[in-house]
Amino acid sequence: MRWLVFSVAASVAAVVLAGTVSGAELHNMNGLYEISNPNTATDAKFSTDYSSKDAEYFDVYSPPIKTRYGQVWWTLMDPVQLPDEILERFANKTMAVIGYENDQVFQTPDGDVSVPITWAYNHHYVSYITGSRSKLVRADPKQYLDTAFSNLYEHTAFYVAEDIKFEDDPPEIENIPKSQLFSEGNGGEFRKSFHGYPKNFAQLIYSPEAFHITPMQIDTHNRDEQGPAFVAGPLPRAAQSPPNASYSGLLECPCTDRIKKEIHTVYSALTKGACSVAVANATECFIAAHSIGTPSNATTQSVSLKTIPAGCSVVRNPSEDVSRVYFNSETDGTTCGGGSLYSGQASALKNVNMRLDLNSNEGPHGQAIITLTGPDGVWFGVGLNASAMADLPYAIIVNGSGEVMERKMADHDTGKQIQTSVTIESNTVKNGVRTIVLNRAMVGITADHYTFSPDQESSMPFISAVGSGPAFAYHKFKGAATISLAALDGATCVCNSGVQGSINGIPFHKTCLDEPSGDMVQQKNPTCWVDTYVGGLRCCHHQWILLDQDQNPWEDKIDEYHMKFRFWFQEYTPEAPKHQNLARIHWQTEAMSGEYDVPVKAPDTAPENALHQISSHWTVRDMIHDCPVGSSYQCTGDSRNKTGIKLIYAGGHCHAPSCYSMELWNADNGQLLCRHLPIYGNGTEIFNEDGYLALPPCLWGSEGEGLVEPVFLSFDTNLMSIKTNNNTYGHYGEMALWQMRGILV
Repeated sequence: MRWLVFSVAASVAAVVLAGTVSGAELHNMNGLYEISNPNTATDAKFSTDYSSKDAEYFDVYSPPIKTRYGQVWWTLMDPVQLPDEILERFANKTMAVIGYENDQVFQTPDGDVSVPITWAYNHHYVSYITGSRSKLVRADPKQYLDTAFSNLYEHTAFYVAEDIKFEDDPPEIENIPKSQLFSEGNGGEFRKSFHGYPKNFAQLIYSPEAFHITPMQIDTHNRDEQGPAFVAGPLPRAAQSPPNASYSGLLECPCTDRIKKEIHTVYSALTKGACSVAVANATECFIAAHSIGTPSNATTQSVSLKTIPAGCSVVRNPSEDVSRVYFNSETDGTTCGGGSLYSGQASALKNVNMRLDLNSNEGPHGQAIITLTGPDGVWFGVGLNASAMADLPYAIIVNGSGEVMERKMADHDTGKQIQTSVTIESNTVKNGVRTIVLNRAMVGITADHYTFSPDQESSMPFISAVGSGPAFAYHKFKGAATISLAALDGATCVCNSGVQGSINGIPFHKTCLDEPSGDMVQQKNPTCWVDTYVGGLRCCHHQWILLDQDQNPWEDKIDEYHMKFRFWFQEYTPEAPKHQNLARIHWQTEAMSGEYDVPVKAPDTAPENALHQISSHWTVRDMIHDCPVGSSYQCTGDSRNKTGIKLIYAGGHCHAPSCYSMELWNADNGQLLCRHLPIYGNGTEIFNEDGYLALPPCLWGSEGEGLVEPVFLSFDTNLMSIKTNNNTYGHYGEMALWQMRGILV
């Protein structure tokens, strides 16, 4: 069978130097390309033929990708060293990458053979070239990105290229990027979308050494159909593709019955103000009160009183050591809280418990009594205000002999020990359980020490861990929970904090920005909430199978292939530089949700009106992130003493088969900056597969090249994006990204 012919032996070399001779002898790997905004007022025509640009190239191949039908491949692969000739030629020198091409290929004895996109769908990729002065590391996205951006990485690893500095580095390389990211037009459109730049613009990289790629590939190859026309293989019941479609419904990542979704309502304590969402009735109130840690012997009562808060609340009588749970139907009750004493306890692991007793009136900075219990003989600890180590919490660690230290944790690392702020009130062991009582101020003595603010945050997430031995080291067990603090001398309100859940055990969190930033909330797009989420990235993790449990075709028939990149470059001459480095700027029309669903049209909609739109409004400044260019997905470099950006390249990311158009507007003056109209394939040959697309980018440069002059946008410029999809059928996991490059001025 044909699929077997193209499987690749593991011994195939990962890198091939395809040529470093002058441009006149070279040719594009994928043929010529289109751009969306040629300058029609000049006779010059912009050339997408890299052979005309006095450029050279080298090819790199990813490590092998091996998948069975319906399987996802989405992981950072091992680094690939660049060809020896490139390493030697550019050691301690700068390369100017003026563009790149890419494909997915089988390597055969007769040369590369392109893998049809109907067999292996490239959902997206992120790739880097790192140099001798950089390294790719896993990092906490919250250190690099604001909350909206960082939430995109809650379900997948986040990597950045960190610079490595040497004492003898020459000063002239300080502003040369030590790494570069390549991720434009990076989905199903990747093979025939232009990834090049106008004359004298490039991605500069000092002393390049290695190629890294995180591809997201979906195997849609029907092993029983070898004819030129596409025929879908078995599809799960959740797939939305119609019968005889030119595409596989697998490429939209439907949530199949292999996916375990857990959903629950979350309740929280509030000790100031009033609940934004109240608990609905007495039955729910009494259940909710126990979920936040109210003692099981608490009494319950339905009342109608103006002397306690409306809705659900807990009032504790310290003298009787009794809690009373009230559901108050009177809507004109008092506000929550009003006291200074707070208490709560919770367990994130069965054998580790934390109790907090806070007194905001004790001393100048309040008093926090922290009682920890855990197993004697091994270390245990808690990290405050965190759901994972990636949150970099303040932690209290107790070693196997009862000694206490405080630490500032790092992502999957022990972090650093910090100044001691606790005093030990008691430290006892009984029946193999250690109980240690600590006393400290509510206000942290440094920024690394957590500050307790029960009148602002009545519920706090925390993590716990237990080690294998007495010395602090890698944990044996870990867990996460939330501790809710009840007011001891006031009423604690119990509030409905909404629905939370997980998909296959991975907590579900999304940021769907409200208008004017985006439309997702107003449109009630299912992608935003776990209870309505039915397809997309959260159901599409590495090596997951996008089929129902009763579907298992061709389990032993593995396709093995490589991602192939051709990088076109020129020499960079520091003594007389002609290349300007391009910073990357990025925005999502789906406004930080990372994806969205295209709902199927209403039944009475005429075919020509079967269109669905989303929009987003933002400023240029929202895309500026002051970190070294090339180090991460968002970094734009140092914006100090700059006033704006000149756009040079704008490429959209828009999925087949429903992409209709993408538009980028200057909302201040009504100028259309860029419009993408996808070019759809209409055949069976490679690069022209029916229903799959290319997305020509917009370029700005000189009139002599046949381009429109670059557009200057101040940091305060308001932008608008409009994305339109065909919604004859529904679609999951659609994207509407603007992946742009420019120069800060």
